[in-house]
Amino acid sequence: MDGIKIWCRLALLFLAALLLNGPVAAQHVETLRGVVLDHQTKAPLPGATVTIRGTSRFYTTSSDFNGWFEIENVPVGLHDIVVELKDYKNLLLRNVEVVTGKEAFRVIELDQKVQDNKKDIDIRPYKPGIARNATATVSAFSFNRENVQASDNVKEDPAEMAARLPAFQQILAGRNDLSIRGNSPTGLVWQLDDIPVVAPNFGHEIGLPGGTYPLQPNALLGKSEIDYGPSPAGPIDALAGKFNLRFRDGNRVDRRYSLEMGSYGAAVSAEGPISRKPSSSYLVYYRNSLPSVLEGSGVEAVPGIFPDRQQAAFKVNIPTRFAGTFSVFATGGKNKVEMLPGSSAHPENFYVYGGLPNTDNYLDETLYTGGFSHKIYLKRGISSIKTTVGISGYEKTSRMEMHRSANLRQIDTGNDNKEQELFFSSRFQHKPSVSNYIVAGISARIHQVNFADSTLTGNVTQVYPKTYYTLLDANEKGMVQVQADAGWQHKFGNTTAVYVGLNASYFTFNQTASIEPRLSIRHEYNSKTIVSIGYGLKSQLQPMFLYFMKTKADPTGTVVTEGNRNLSPTRMHELVGAVDRNFRGNLRLHAEIYFQQLMKVPVEQHVSSYSMMNYGAGFRDYSIYPLVNQGTGQNKGLELQLDKYLSHGYYFRLSGAVYDSKYKASDGASRNTAFNGAYKSDLTLGTRFPFSQSGLLDLNLHATYSGGTPLPGIDDSTSVQAGYTVYDEASRYVNRAPAWFRVDAQVSLKWSMRWLSHELSFNLHNLTGEKILLRRFYNPELGAIDEQYQLGFVPTILYRVYF
Repeated sequence: MDGIKIWCRLALLFLAALLLNGPVAAQHVETLRGVVLDHQTKAPLPGATVTIRGTSRFYTTSSDFNGWFEIENVPVGLHDIVVELKDYKNLLLRNVEVVTGKEAFRVIELDQKVQDNKKDIDIRPYKPGIARNATATVSAFSFNRENVQASDNVKEDPAEMAARLPAFQQILAGRNDLSIRGNSPTGLVWQLDDIPVVAPNFGHEIGLPGGTYPLQPNALLGKSEIDYGPSPAGPIDALAGKFNLRFRDGNRVDRRYSLEMGSYGAAVSAEGPISRKPSSSYLVYYRNSLPSVLEGSGVEAVPGIFPDRQQAAFKVNIPTRFAGTFSVFATGGKNKVEMLPGSSAHPENFYVYGGLPNTDNYLDETLYTGGFSHKIYLKRGISSIKTTVGISGYEKTSRMEMHRSANLRQIDTGNDNKEQELFFSSRFQHKPSVSNYIVAGISARIHQVNFADSTLTGNVTQVYPKTYYTLLDANEKGMVQVQADAGWQHKFGNTTAVYVGLNASYFTFNQTASIEPRLSIRHEYNSKTIVSIGYGLKSQLQPMFLYFMKTKADPTGTVVTEGNRNLSPTRMHELVGAVDRNFRGNLRLHAEIYFQQLMKVPVEQHVSSYSMMNYGAGFRDYSIYPLVNQGTGQNKGLELQLDKYLSHGYYFRLSGAVYDSKYKASDGASRNTAFNGAYKSDLTLGTRFPFSQSGLLDLNLHATYSGGTPLPGIDDSTSVQAGYTVYDEASRYVNRAPAWFRVDAQVSLKWSMRWLSHELSFNLHNLTGEKILLRRFYNPELGAIDEQYQLGFVPTILYRVYF
């Protein structure tokens, strides 16, 4: 606690210095820049009028030939911006933040009118979260860096932001694995500028996308999107959802820098123009976790664990006059963690990195993703082709040493895994008229794996001989998944749009194929109410490791083969209906009802309750028996979300979901999935207001009330007799963990000076120290069944300066 007190005292001194300096501070100004694009084609729109309203001075400009606009000498603070263009729907952006030292940049997308109603002079407020993909009508939203910061102002993890939405459930505190509508976290695919990311988070488990810290820095994040419904046809498909994170472009006019220090280490970034003509730019970033500095500070991201992590990222963007726009980008990093109970005051938190009680855990990993893209307009504003080439992968070595007794320590598990994926995509889009929009593309993913994984088996109490079961031992190259897709959207006037699409894919490794139709309808009853419906048949390959698992081919276990090589993709029918209603006072109500039917889910060939629908609920919870595509599942639910956008100094979001998630394994019994929490409610309440002449203070309180997830049944007496955890098939996922209530609080202070701005942020996770049950297990030290809980109260801090 001494470390916490020191940080708090320093923060109070810093705040006092700023506040005392406030009354004499001059009004500071900064430049507001951005680009205006067509919402469908993303083509630049010249001639759009951009006006800042509500200020004492008149600020206005027009976008140039490339859609760019610039307004100089804008006072720092929050501003409303109106964007108008003939033949397009006018748009109002509220509360655009302007601070010194940091360019205020906005990507503004306008919808083209099908019918020009000259009486229509309505300026409609921009709806935060509206899908960046114009053909996505349900279960999709876009976000930017500021949206992520509003949810987690220190870690700045987009998964933490998504976890506050009704469709998402964070599985473990301290990790960003997400269950979407009761599905396994394996169903969430992360992309970076359209490239699928094999390992998007540090500290990830095999086959799972989530981890302890995101690979993509939020400081470099541009306008991105997440799609968790029957998505339009595209090159990457996923059962539960897709995160498509995008790099922003660097500042094309001025050189800007940032420095930061906090609970996750120190970082530096730089950006600026390569040459002023034709607006090329660079963007670079580096972070170091500084474990030697943070250890003992009292504000560790995970108390008791100090990862030695470094990461770097960059993007170079080069637009040309006639040859299109070229971009090169990459992000990567190394992570090393040692978790030793004997030297830690918080061994109970090791589960965050996959550790177990009474174990020493070692992790060493390298993650990387990068690519090149080229986009050219064949006919300006009408036709374009975008080609993307990328690579993504990881190398991970880990081992767990189990303390069997005071004098017996054995390597319980160990692995050395590598995955790499090459990606190619070429997409053509064409807008022949204001009513029609066509998109088509082809893509290929080339998988390469090298797996080695084993675990201790036999009589674990003896020192010699030690017997290990080989789980994975594979080296495979040239596994290609080819996909093709096409979609067409037609608008009937300004109020109704219909989209039809088709996906087709083929996996060369085991000759499996799928064809998937998509359909959606969106109808705007009036300026306040929109009704949408979407249907899609989706499929997703199994996690790569699953195809190469060493499985027991006979009851005695003497014959071991790779019995999963012929698994086909899991498939899902999904139907979603949505209603969006705007009210006065910046209020918006959004409701969705959904039904999902899963097919071809891998389950054990022999009669059991095991299903891959539950993968990710625990660590290393895969099967050593052959799997077949005979499992099914069903998810259904209702989600409500009421947003009050920032006005009169405050904002809030109240959301709730009731849902049901069931599965059937090879035993034919209908059970709860491991992620069936049944209900969830979130409340975010915040206030943001200026103080002095150039400061902004943001106070945010978030509360979650959630039903407890089902627990794998344990046979207590048999476990005690056996000396390890023995599960009871009959009670699997029957009993639930207790419901829980968690409160998080965060404070952000931003202060602008003449040529730089400061930002100080605090995040208080689990403010009340709620004990959320993680799991029940047999504890050999106690000789009884024990319980393990998720992270308790954790304070984190971040200080950043822009100049």
